Amino acid sequence: MSQTTRKVRWGIAGLGNIAKRFATALTKHCEHGELHAVAARDLARAEAFSETFACPVSYGSYDEMAKDPNIDAVYIATVHPFHQPLAELFLSHKKHVLVEKPAFTNLEDWLKMSALADQHGVMLREAMKTVVFPAYQALKSFLVTNNLQLTSIEASFGNEHEYDPELFIFNPNLAGGATLDVGVYGLWLYCDLCLTLGVDVPEPSVDMSSSIVQSQVDTEACFSFTGEIDGKISASIVNNLPRDAILRGDQLTITIRDKWWNPDVIDIEYHGESMTIEHQVKGNGFEFEIDHFSRRLLEEDSVPDILLPQVTTQVLSIMECGLTDAGYGHLTQAYSVEK
Repeated sequence: MSQTTRKVRWGIAGLGNIAKRFATALTKHCEHGELHAVAARDLARAEAFSETFACPVSYGSYDEMAKDPNIDAVYIATVHPFHQPLAELFLSHKKHVLVEKPAFTNLEDWLKMSALADQHGVMLREAMKTVVFPAYQALKSFLVTNNLQLTSIEASFGNEHEYDPELFIFNPNLAGGATLDVGVYGLWLYCDLCLTLGVDVPEPSVDMSSSIVQSQVDTEACFSFTGEIDGKISASIVNNLPRDAILRGDQLTITIRDKWWNPDVIDIEYHGESMTIEHQVKGNGFEFEIDHFSRRLLEEDSVPDILLPQVTTQVLSIMECGLTDAGYGHLTQAYSVEK
């Protein structure tokens, strides 16, 4: 893409709640992208979405949108087992793709789609918005600049839900469960910080269980890492878990405050002194990943990558192995989707 291009023209595939949040950020809070088209399997739904967000083009099939020559990048916002066939469709039509977390349900799909992206000269990234927040980036800069090392990372993501077989997080046919739904956030945090600090990610011990047997998904998961940086990453879809992430090192305690996965306030205690990194968010947080991805396309190599593919590779491998070993391997399969 030419560096003279003013804005990246986005398409959105799959028009559920997460797509609404993405579209809100794109249309109200982004400098480098604009909404050009949306697609769903139901044209009426696509048209209603377009009307809400003043989008010029709507499609009743994903295949139609893939053929639109005026789209530069596509955000895939469907339920995650359907990500792979859509990624293949859009990458094959030479669209850059930002795919909602988890990018795929297994490592093989990620590696195949990454190879396809390389083949067509386009970019494929997982949409892990947490690591693109300015406060989190400032924290990483603080650690690197001061040559600090962490000794432990503890983060959890869990919300109480009553069992509802119609809710996708309890549906094994839609790759539900705690690990893929919310565990991915904490694992990304752990692996991204390890990479930043030059530390190898050890193989975790994994404890998964289900308090709702008929759901056939993991309702609780805990990944414990023992190594240069210890880690305890917990996830739940049936219980509320602590919302602060705690990072520790020698005479160092870092607290990523409430809803750590949307980091805007980070407290640091180091050698008896306190400081706070704060960056208030005007939108819903999606604007950071959208503008980062857009700038990567517009300005090419002048913008350092943040949504690192090697972290996606590590996280998907950890999740797939954990799920398979715990008897939830059926959740790691991909599904076909009507185009």
